[in-house]
Amino acid sequence: MDVIKKLFRYTIRWPIEAVVFYGLAGVLMILPVSIASALGGGLMRLIAPLTPFHRRSLFNIGLAMPELSPQDRQKIAMGMWMHLGRVLGEYLHTKTLVKSNRITYDGLEHLAPLKEKGGFMITAHLGNWELVVAPALAVDLPVNVVFRRINNPLISKLLMRRVQVFDAVFQKGLEGARGMASTVKSGKTFVALVDQKLREGEMLDFFGHKASTAVAHIKLAEKFKTPIVTVQIIRTKGCHFHIVIRPLDLSAFDPKNADYVNQAGTYINSVLEGWIRENPEQWMWPHRRWPASKGEVYIPPQNDSASE
Repeated sequence: MDVIKKLFRYTIRWPIEAVVFYGLAGVLMILPVSIASALGGGLMRLIAPLTPFHRRSLFNIGLAMPELSPQDRQKIAMGMWMHLGRVLGEYLHTKTLVKSNRITYDGLEHLAPLKEKGGFMITAHLGNWELVVAPALAVDLPVNVVFRRINNPLISKLLMRRVQVFDAVFQKGLEGARGMASTVKSGKTFVALVDQKLREGEMLDFFGHKASTAVAHIKLAEKFKTPIVTVQIIRTKGCHFHIVIRPLDLSAFDPKNADYVNQAGTYINSVLEGWIRENPEQWMWPHRRWPASKGEVYIPPQNDSASE
């Protein structure tokens, strides 16, 4: 059975996926970025609400912000599909976007410490997260990143173009973990998206519910005494963006405390939560961010005393 599945994948599924992908990618690549963005957004908004991902998005929005009405949740979900479609439309234009005048900045000066001693730029899947490299390029700061190679090798080569703007890229997994550590140890800067589920992470509060959260950047930053800078990417209109860079202040937490990493991680989650509440339609709600997301059963938040 495994041999049959593998044969089907190699001879039928992957080639069909590649034909569809390259056909759509070819159209998007020859279009101006603004039109590709609008086309991607329109198509996604039309198709995605018909899929099970729409139901999961509505569930996650309600789980995170139960005070919203069903109409408000639906509005956010529909806006999100338009936004995610725009991100896909802009995907193959990333190199063009980062060098364009479609991006404005607030706080580029906060990247100066990273140029001196390295560290972390952390962000979330908000705005167009592929543009996290833009402020670094604006100040000539080389940055490294982890990426996940997609399973279909017929498509992977084209998608690798998006990481050409980074100084070095590492495959997700053991290679990525080692790459992150070696980057910071050598005084360079690493970009990390820290809002999504990580199986090896710590279960920390996020919108009042426990969620598996990445903390490796916190441990490494403390170990090598390097700064962490947050990068908030906001889609302002159409295919225009505003990027806000701020130093992350963890001085309220004692590194000698055994719970330091979890305290810092929970604080970072609260920062991300604030960003998402500002622009909820710009976050990736279909993701299985919380354990409850998989079963789509509402689980109210519980405080520590109630769960003991």
